[in-house]
Amino acid sequence: MASYTASRKRTIIIVIVGIIVLVAIITPIAYFAEREKKDSNDAARGGGETPPREAGLIDCFPETRSAFVRPTREECEHRGCVYDEKSITSGKGFKCYFPVTGGLHYSVASKEDTDHGFKLRLARSGWGPFGMDFRRPTLDVQMLSNDLIRFTFDDDYATPARYRVPIETNLPATGADNPKYEFKITDESTFSFQIIRNSTGTVIFDTGVGGLVLSDQFLQLVTRLPSDNVYGMGENSHDSFKHQFGRSWPAFSRDQPPGWEGNLYGVHPFYTCVEDKMGNTHGVFILNSNAQEYALASDPNRLTFRTIGGVLDVYVFLGPSPENVVQQYTQLIGRPVMPPYWALGFQLCRYGYNSLDNLKRAVNETLAYDIPLDVQYADIDHMDERKIFTVDNVNFSGLNDYFKSLQANGMHTIIILDPCIISNETDYEPYETMKAVKGNIQWPSDFPAPEGSADTDNSMFGFVWPKGKVVFPDYFKNATAEKWKTLIEQHSMNMSFDGLWIDMNEPANFGTNEERPWNWPPDAKPYWSLHCGNNTWDDPPYRPLAAYLYDGPDQKKLISDKTLCMNGVQGEQGEYRHYDVHSLYGWSQTPSTLEAVRMVTSQRSIVITRSTFPSSGKYAGHWLGDNTSKWSHLAQSIIGMLEFNLFGIPYIGADICGFFENTTEELCLRWMQLGAFYPFSRNHNGLGYIEQHPGAFGDRVANASREILETRYWLLPYLYTLFHYAHTNGDTVVRPLHHEFAADETTRSIDRQFLWGPALLISPILEQGQTELSYYVPEGRWYQFYTDKIITGPSQEKVPVTMMSKPELHLRGGHILVLQKPANNTVYSRKNPFTIKVMLSARDTDGGEARGTLFWDDGDSVDTYENDAYFYVNYTASGVTRRLNIQVVSSGSDVADLVYEKIVIHGASAGNAVTITDDNTRADVTGNTVPVFNQNLQKLDIVPVSLTVSHSYTIVWS
Repeated sequence: MASYTASRKRTIIIVIVGIIVLVAIITPIAYFAEREKKDSNDAARGGGETPPREAGLIDCFPETRSAFVRPTREECEHRGCVYDEKSITSGKGFKCYFPVTGGLHYSVASKEDTDHGFKLRLARSGWGPFGMDFRRPTLDVQMLSNDLIRFTFDDDYATPARYRVPIETNLPATGADNPKYEFKITDESTFSFQIIRNSTGTVIFDTGVGGLVLSDQFLQLVTRLPSDNVYGMGENSHDSFKHQFGRSWPAFSRDQPPGWEGNLYGVHPFYTCVEDKMGNTHGVFILNSNAQEYALASDPNRLTFRTIGGVLDVYVFLGPSPENVVQQYTQLIGRPVMPPYWALGFQLCRYGYNSLDNLKRAVNETLAYDIPLDVQYADIDHMDERKIFTVDNVNFSGLNDYFKSLQANGMHTIIILDPCIISNETDYEPYETMKAVKGNIQWPSDFPAPEGSADTDNSMFGFVWPKGKVVFPDYFKNATAEKWKTLIEQHSMNMSFDGLWIDMNEPANFGTNEERPWNWPPDAKPYWSLHCGNNTWDDPPYRPLAAYLYDGPDQKKLISDKTLCMNGVQGEQGEYRHYDVHSLYGWSQTPSTLEAVRMVTSQRSIVITRSTFPSSGKYAGHWLGDNTSKWSHLAQSIIGMLEFNLFGIPYIGADICGFFENTTEELCLRWMQLGAFYPFSRNHNGLGYIEQHPGAFGDRVANASREILETRYWLLPYLYTLFHYAHTNGDTVVRPLHHEFAADETTRSIDRQFLWGPALLISPILEQGQTELSYYVPEGRWYQFYTDKIITGPSQEKVPVTMMSKPELHLRGGHILVLQKPANNTVYSRKNPFTIKVMLSARDTDGGEARGTLFWDDGDSVDTYENDAYFYVNYTASGVTRRLNIQVVSSGSDVADLVYEKIVIHGASAGNAVTITDDNTRADVTGNTVPVFNQNLQKLDIVPVSLTVSHSYTIVWS
């Protein structure tokens, strides 16, 4: 009986298991059969007439950007997408695309009001292409102010809560009482919405194109764009400032130089879009730090944003001017840091001086030509075996004394620091210090580290510049940040520096997942490299362009290529995966670095960082990385400079004359001329290439460099004032033309010219052997900087070019600039007299006018504006009254030794007499002043004058 019962139980179990297996087989067959039926219908529509919901299709296999990834029908349909060969030939662009109807979609399940908006719970229908779909997707809409609306896609059921980027944002607390926008749900059953500008009815964000996907390691959001005037998103090497459509770009911090189509050192998911002929502009910021990509497609114009983690946290700024958008964006993420005055001077650097004697020679040959020079650098070759916080006391013996001698003569010094710390050297204090607080990036406790890849405290090993395995500080730990500051302070006792340059902080690691790093000592065996193993973080279900753009036919790159393993853990309690915070590494290193150098110098100082993320500009400037001595890189540097001004990092520049490869005399001359107008103006080149400091090529390059840098130094008071407005208002410093002339459609595609602020137009020479320079002059009256010739725009101009021609510079009518006589460095130029240049918007007889300001402080102290320790002047000129008013608004900084020595009125129609009144004493201080009038140039020189800058004045000419 017992045997029969047991046999019966086994039979019942077998039957039940059989039923379960049968259901398991039949269910997906039925599902895929139904989906294939729907997809075939969609394919029929997609391959012929325009689908009813949308004219464009959304790529379901974007990895096809790699020539070695070509989806089959099976691969495409496995993602729940439509495979249609006809799609290519019919011009829709993709043979594997998201279904227009059916497939994955969302609908509104419920709605609840919140303090400044509402929250929707969404119901999902269908399956996403990569599994692990959000269990309870939600959309939280917040009307934060009249100019700013935020919406966030999240998963309420996620345990633990989904990762969110841990940067501080300055969220408005009041909400919107008169919003410039409307948030409109356009379809509840197949969820979509629009954001509409109230004043014009323009739809500035529209998800009606479909393509929304919310899953654990693949999130996608698609919006229709109101125009193709789109700017920003990076960091990438873009061929044009205005984006080209029909292209995809990855964004994931990586040690990758400019010159390829992939992701570079930082991540900035922010764009602006000029909507209409009037120039109305909005901006969009997607706060996400995971590996991501964006694709721009036309017919209709749309942007697809994809990421492999976190949430979709989106901020839309209403502008309406391009400058308003950047101001609103930097209000949210933090205003740019105010650089010290000396950091606006010319700077010199090289990786590969290899000895102190060579460094000294580069400085001496520069100074011998009377070329202004403010800052000298020391790159990693000044260290002992490239170990941070050390000095090579053989090849660079006496470096500290030499740097002190430069400082004694008004110059400043900056040294480099990498984040990696060698681990195999006995009693190496940086290593022992970090290990004592368990301050490095760790392997996860539940993942066995590959052999030889973990330190005794489970820190993750890597290999970079030093001759040995290295560890990487985790700056998300407070103890690490404090120890980092201590190490900088201790090093300052042995090495004198005024600023710090932090490099390789993507973080870079050599040879990840390869046989050995490229610089592993060839005689050191066995070879070793960091290998990350098989896991969903290093090889996620979706293969993002950020990692796989350069796959070869026989190699599959992991996302951890050239960096650390994505399954590493960071944070006080290991709460962050490196997978999520990788692109924040440079950002996390920067605040403590700035705090340390300010503590050491007791001054404002400056930090230059390679890897950046939104809000990095609060702490540091950036250079555009290891470029190449090519003419194309010369021109592209303008685009990068314009983009980083959008990103809130206006202290920006490229390596002048190029980092990789040998430059040429002509290229270096032209690059010195352009680089004189980089906010961060540094000549820098790499190991093993010819010298390229401006004195290295002889008279032609040296003389041209001196002349253009003297022009820069004349303009430094204006540049410094522009940085004040960036720091306080969020303005751009280097400005695309359409930011000032948004309604002029010609300006929207110009990226070979640029503006300093609103008043200085710069048109550089950018081509080899160029014999003619063509440039655009926008509307208004403009005055040529060197000749004072008047041009009235809009106008397309052409001028002949020779080897010694300078860039074309034009000052804009309606503005007043304060200039200062140059010197060998800013310590001495700041003591020189000022010249006031008034550029009337029309001839004074026609009622022209002009305005300007000057911000001035000691150039070094921290928070002078915040502490009212600054000097500020308003300048206003009227052609009707032929009067210039100089009004001191704030006198919180000492300017007792400064004087105005010359006043120039551009646009004057006469100049027989001048009267100058000191408004402080009401005395006539005209003295021996003589007006010199040039009828042809409509220019009145008021000279000589010697007016104390600390007073207010009224100048009248007749």
